[in-house]
Amino acid sequence: MDKFDVAVIGGGPGGYIAAIRAAQLGAKVALIEKEQVGGTCLNRGCIPTKALIACTALFDKIRQADSFGITTSAPTIDLAKVIERKNTLVAKLTKGVEQLLVHHGVTLIRTEGQLLQPGLIELRTPNMEHNKITAKKVILAMGSEPASLPNLPFDGNKFISSNEALNLAAPPPRVDIIGGGVIGIHFAVIFSSLGIEVTIYEALPEILPGIDLEIVALIKRILQRKKVMIKTGVKFAPADSCGKSLICVGRKRNGNYQVNEKMETAAPGVYAVGDLVSQKMFAHVAYEQGIIAAENALGGNRTFTYDYVPYGIYTHPEIAAVGLTEQQAREKYQQVKTGKFPFAALGIAQAMGEIEGFIKVISTADNQLLGVHIIGAEATNLIGAATVALKNRVTVDQLAETFQAHPSYPEGLHEAALSTLLKGLHSFTRQT
Repeated sequence: MDKFDVAVIGGGPGGYIAAIRAAQLGAKVALIEKEQVGGTCLNRGCIPTKALIACTALFDKIRQADSFGITTSAPTIDLAKVIERKNTLVAKLTKGVEQLLVHHGVTLIRTEGQLLQPGLIELRTPNMEHNKITAKKVILAMGSEPASLPNLPFDGNKFISSNEALNLAAPPPRVDIIGGGVIGIHFAVIFSSLGIEVTIYEALPEILPGIDLEIVALIKRILQRKKVMIKTGVKFAPADSCGKSLICVGRKRNGNYQVNEKMETAAPGVYAVGDLVSQKMFAHVAYEQGIIAAENALGGNRTFTYDYVPYGIYTHPEIAAVGLTEQQAREKYQQVKTGKFPFAALGIAQAMGEIEGFIKVISTADNQLLGVHIIGAEATNLIGAATVALKNRVTVDQLAETFQAHPSYPEGLHEAALSTLLKGLHSFTRQT
């Protein structure tokens, strides 16, 4: 029976990062994964959807070439080639993760693993020959799967999950998207650019729950301009379907575990990370949890917090945020200040033809930074600076004093901070 210092079950973002970190700390590590390493993020989620969005966004941009003084013939998009590019990219990145595991000396075991008891894992091979390995510490990272609607299972044809949506052979004339969360909105952007008629059904009063309401209002207007129909406060019924139905109502965990802030489960020496246990199912959350679990498994004493977790939504324009929304801030603090700066007032945005959106800064009355919310070009890049500022307790005053290069998108963050202080230089705010 093979013996390891650390065994990780699940090779997604949390799992493979935990394995690498444990190996960096000198442990003998096994990573057990029945499918491709990289998990949902790399194979069926973050990367594949962004690969498709990159193609459709470029397609949309080319169709606007005339506004830049460029004359082209009417472009067309070949979905089969778009899917082929996505698959090639995923395969390349998956191979890269495997090479990282080899480089760090991690033993990759390609089969299903089941924790029988702390320290003992059964390996279930396809021919049903079961072997076992032991490990001093175990990290569980089995992830999640798309959730279906009650009494409406996925059939891979009419009622599909995001997994099937990433591999459509040809664009259908119409798609009903059930669920107006991040996954549903991503596919609404992709499908509408392909000329597909899209209707979003969201049972809650608003799409993108938990997102700043001003941003939601703007992205709804943008989607409606793209002829996406949005129905909120409405439950989808199978009889409503007139074509293909993409069900995006969340994800279900591949197990039932609870962890503390050290990523420890109730079982001694057993940790759990990522979608399996996370309050926020983001790959970057899984990465950090994997690092913390690995370090704690090998004698560390680190804790995980959900404070300052950024997110990005790859609509066009992009959405990104970190910290409290204005609504959350007003519920928590008696007095709140906000400042906004429109992309239309940024020279770089005008030059690039990306004038839609704004940057919003939220603070306490004494200028403690509470949150930054962005809808606009490069939002997912801009949020990095805001995350560093919030994590390190930079005040709005300090953010406003950190001037940026011109012309650039980060100037908008600077100006939004100035606006919060009523000192905006390129906006119509009252001066002090």
